[in-house]
Amino acid sequence: VLSLETSGRGLSATAEETDDGIKITKVSMGVKILTMICVTIPRLVVTLVLLWLGCRWLTATESFADIILNALALTFLIDLNCLLYRTVMPKRDLVDAQKTCVVKDEELAPSLLNYTADLIWLLLAVFWVWLYVFHIQAVLTEYKYDVGGVCTPFLDSLASVR
Repeated sequence: VLSLETSGRGLSATAEETDDGIKITKVSMGVKILTMICVTIPRLVVTLVLLWLGCRWLTATESFADIILNALALTFLIDLNCLLYRTVMPKRDLVDAQKTCVVKDEELAPSLLNYTADLIWLLLAVFWVWLYVFHIQAVLTEYKYDVGGVCTPFLDSLASVR
């Protein structure tokens, strides 16, 4: 919606009805601001809070099985908004929403950014993991990033007992 052409004042939109459904072509600045305040900013805040708490929660997990269960629980929390939308909204509104599409001014033309967007997201994810593990996390206090020095003598003593 934010990338659509701006038209008029107030809360208005220009749409065309086709055989496939409704195509929104223009929206007013008021609709764009309302969309930012009511949709985009809350979703961003919820996503960032879930990122922070999810990393903290998974870092505090003690076993591999619990990590899998906690990851599934986080997936449920992330998908909860879609689940609620599909179960609470009337069937007619779901059909209308599926038939409504937003028409952008320009199609995605071939560009370097379009080809490298996934790589950028991957690098951003790796950077977040590095930043969280080495600088932000507060679950493992005084974590020295390698337990090999402590564990090797212990594991050797276990092996010699057998």
